[in-house]
Amino acid sequence: MDKNKGKTIQLSKKSIIIGVAVVLVLVILAYVLTFVLPKGEYLRDENGSIIQGTYHENPELDGIEWWQFLLSPILVLSPTADGAEIVYVILILMLVIGAIFTALDDCGMLFISSKFCAKKYLLLFVLPFIFMFLGSSAGMFEEFIPIVPVVVMLSYAMGWDALIGLGMSILAGCIGFSAGIVNPFTVGVAQTIGGIPMFSGVGVRILTFVLSYAVLMLFLFIYAKKIDKNPTKSMVYKLDEIRKSELGLITNDLSLDPKKTKAIYWFAGWMLVIILCALVSIAWNPLADYVMYITVAVYVISGIGAAILSGHKGKPLLKSLGKGMLTLLPALIMILVACGVRYIITEGDIMDTILYMAIDAIKDQPSGVAVLLIYLTIFIFEIFIPSGSAKAMLIMPIIFDICSIVGINGQVAVLCLAFGDGFSNMLLPTNAGLLLILGLTTVDYKNWFKWSIKIQLALLALTIGILMLANYVIYPM
Repeated sequence: MDKNKGKTIQLSKKSIIIGVAVVLVLVILAYVLTFVLPKGEYLRDENGSIIQGTYHENPELDGIEWWQFLLSPILVLSPTADGAEIVYVILILMLVIGAIFTALDDCGMLFISSKFCAKKYLLLFVLPFIFMFLGSSAGMFEEFIPIVPVVVMLSYAMGWDALIGLGMSILAGCIGFSAGIVNPFTVGVAQTIGGIPMFSGVGVRILTFVLSYAVLMLFLFIYAKKIDKNPTKSMVYKLDEIRKSELGLITNDLSLDPKKTKAIYWFAGWMLVIILCALVSIAWNPLADYVMYITVAVYVISGIGAAILSGHKGKPLLKSLGKGMLTLLPALIMILVACGVRYIITEGDIMDTILYMAIDAIKDQPSGVAVLLIYLTIFIFEIFIPSGSAKAMLIMPIIFDICSIVGINGQVAVLCLAFGDGFSNMLLPTNAGLLLILGLTTVDYKNWFKWSIKIQLALLALTIGILMLANYVIYPM
């Protein structure tokens, strides 16, 4: 018997290999840059924000040793390393995902009701809106990761592929996060730093949300029709067919098994807790720092509870949990290697050099060109600092100062941060969340890039247009 049969959570070996290869190239490039660029640093205030005009080259800085380069995937776990906390949370979440979904698989709880399949195009339009709303209102992104395999299963049941499952879930959530109607992690933090009223200028971000949703749905609808007409047109068709066969998707109604029905309701109820916590964090900002930890705890409680309610308990349950953790261990390497890029740039003392060069290129430009360069700068820093709030704390103080010199409204700078940080989350291979998500599906990074680059380019054109509208019409200086 195939030991993988029926498993929702499986790592695609091809996805892991390609992902590691891509990020290894970036790690090597980062190491080369530590020899090419001069070492330099800014002075910082008590909050860790850069003080404009204090950059100076400092050849006496230690830089990075060869052994630090080789061991960077391990050194990122040092408690003193920048961003170590979020790395730990993602790794723990990854192990929890493997454990819980394997347990739910083993007790036969994960199946799709046939009722969904009759309304698949309604779901195609509704599900992305829900994910976009949660991303835009509560700043959810990593919290979506455990839900992705379920949405991919739903996509399979409706006759589509893993790409549509990714598009309906994490891609939609990322687009909503980028529109940032009241996103506390990008818009909220940036406006606080810039002394701008919290969540003001919401009209432009609502416009972005609406137009982005339209672009996404056009993209998904056309692709779904294409797959309905000829499933073999999917670039992951063969891999998906293998996965579907292994899953053995069941389309019976929930009412046929009272235990599993009760377990489903238990699991779904706890999922609502995550959503409610994220929504509450909008009004009560201190909660936002703990949403990821709450997510991990809720998945443990909901998953183990659902498995027990389904009749899966004792030693078999413990065996399932352990087996699930082992399933995702290879993804640890991929994520840690990706995190090594930031470690090398920071420890190599060229992070501030890169920022100084970017700011120096912006300050003497006309406002329209400067806006585009700010957008590009934030995108570049996304490679090294995936966290939107961390990036805002680091560079937005000096960005706001440059805006005042060039004649750009601070609201436009906030939009640049939201767009530059958000959309790239589903494009850059240095984002640990993206690598983990792809590793849970049949889609490797190469196919993901090839499939998603069309909508990424469309959204890039859209957001540039919105930035120009905001700079010259809505917020003229």
